[in-house]
Amino acid sequence: MSDREFSGFNVGTVADAVRQPPLDDLRVAARARRRQRTVGLALALVVAFASMAVLPLAAGTRGVDWAGPDQPPVKPDRGGQLFLTGPGSGVVAGVWEGDGGCSTVRFRHTDDGGRSWTGDEATRYRTTRCGQDAEGRPLATPEFSVLGQRSYLVRDGDLLKLSTDYGRTWRDAAQAMVPVSAFPAKARPVFCQWDMGCGALREPVAVDPSTGAVYRLGGTPPSPYPPFSIYPSVDGAIWVTYWPGDIGVMVVARSVDRGATWNTWRPAKGADVRGVVGVSGQEAYLLINPPPPPGAPPMAVEGPVQLLRTTDGGKSWADVGTDLPDTPEGLAMTIGSDGALLVAESDNVGGGNEVPTHTSRLWASRDSGRHFTTVRTYDRRDGGVGAAPGYAWLYGRDDMTVGGADHVQLTTDGATWTRFPLPD
Repeated sequence: MSDREFSGFNVGTVADAVRQPPLDDLRVAARARRRQRTVGLALALVVAFASMAVLPLAAGTRGVDWAGPDQPPVKPDRGGQLFLTGPGSGVVAGVWEGDGGCSTVRFRHTDDGGRSWTGDEATRYRTTRCGQDAEGRPLATPEFSVLGQRSYLVRDGDLLKLSTDYGRTWRDAAQAMVPVSAFPAKARPVFCQWDMGCGALREPVAVDPSTGAVYRLGGTPPSPYPPFSIYPSVDGAIWVTYWPGDIGVMVVARSVDRGATWNTWRPAKGADVRGVVGVSGQEAYLLINPPPPPGAPPMAVEGPVQLLRTTDGGKSWADVGTDLPDTPEGLAMTIGSDGALLVAESDNVGGGNEVPTHTSRLWASRDSGRHFTTVRTYDRRDGGVGAAPGYAWLYGRDDMTVGGADHVQLTTDGATWTRFPLPD
């Protein structure tokens, strides 16, 4: 598995050889390949998600609860998806469907560890198209990405809008983003990771936390397709995976000069890349489902996952022989503050008339991914998980009569935990 310099990688050849499917189709395919073990329940959950008030898109799917025979009816979810932007700061964002099929993305932020949150009356984006199709679904469902504490990106059909003032005002993103040949030293590359990709992002970007300014790279990208996950390592290296819907053309890219140049590598044909985690510019982990056996469907998930590790910047990758079991739909990975590899996963199971269980858990490995130990299991209605570089969290709900989560359990090392309240 050789290292491939960016200068020798013909993006045009790849683009001509493989036509990118519509992005909606990519998301459908991405969801489908994660749901091999719970197909019957997945269909019911898709219907349930479509009818809920909140549909977080940028960071993954969260559980929807059913009221059991001894439970009161579930009230509408007032939460959203958490994006951690610092040790005590974060943004909660979600999509609400209003009357007449008008969708609104709402943003709320905290600077005090979740003890207080801003309101969302002025910090929101309303879609330009309203109305419903024949099946009652909104005509426009926006995608969003939280780029920083005050910088948000929304993709509304053909429009791409950027706010750098907490969502109060919006500008055309192509004009508002600052093109650069390499990200400035003061700018933080944006992290994204989940089973459905990077939300509204179609390229790596970086944000100046003091001003909210957003920088994009000029020149030719390392892949003609949108990024599927982006992981900035502590030494400034940027690791990116690209997945256009065809497993045969997945690309892993790395930059150690803030995006000025890239090295690229392709996993074995048919491998299903689940995510990348960069420890440094030289060390990284790649979680994959190996190629299916001959004759199996192209996106079949067979057997346990494989964890690959590189210590030479991607020139070579070795299977560490992990004991991490095959993970279901929800997945988040990160490197903890003590160097441990943390993997959070959500497992929503059930079927027929059975009330689904919503369990999330965190695994930790301190021997380079060979052995994982379950360090926490959380059964508090929601079942969702999340991650950012150096942090992992499990969503929970105390009031079982309300959908969604009202807090997360946050950890930096898998050993110590902090309760981080979410807005009502």
